[in-house]
Amino acid sequence: MIPLTQNEILDILDSSMQEITNRMARIYPCKQDSSPSGDVCTVFTTFEGGYHADLTLYMDTALLTRLTQTVTQSETVSPKDIEDFTKEYFNVICGHIVARLFQTAHISSRFCIPRFYPGLRPPENADNTGSFYCVLSYVSGSNERAQLIHQLPPQETK
Repeated sequence: MIPLTQNEILDILDSSMQEITNRMARIYPCKQDSSPSGDVCTVFTTFEGGYHADLTLYMDTALLTRLTQTVTQSETVSPKDIEDFTKEYFNVICGHIVARLFQTAHISSRFCIPRFYPGLRPPENADNTGSFYCVLSYVSGSNERAQLIHQLPPQETK
């Protein structure tokens, strides 16, 4: 196992987010320092095994709706359709991250089934101090916003 630098972790997260969003829906999120709107959904998972971290995605409901519509090729989508799509979308992103962790540093890892929440839900360990915490912010061409929040458990802080 090869230790990863903070920049390598950020590169893996960023490239996974952008590549999967582009591949699944032909939407190109650009990194930009911004926050999602007040109307967001949250999806969360924990990585286990050789790599321990929490990953939270906040995304404007409008962007999730558009992603769902594009992938399902349907103009009308229900809140359940959006939830199901969002969990699968995040699953694919996390799978890509796990593959890149292994390719880059020979780290075997897995992640828990993503949990979906309508609205803004803080990361589960947001009150822990001292852990490596980073936020990648994105905006779509239609000015829809997303944030990917990565946090290592406190005991793994370097």
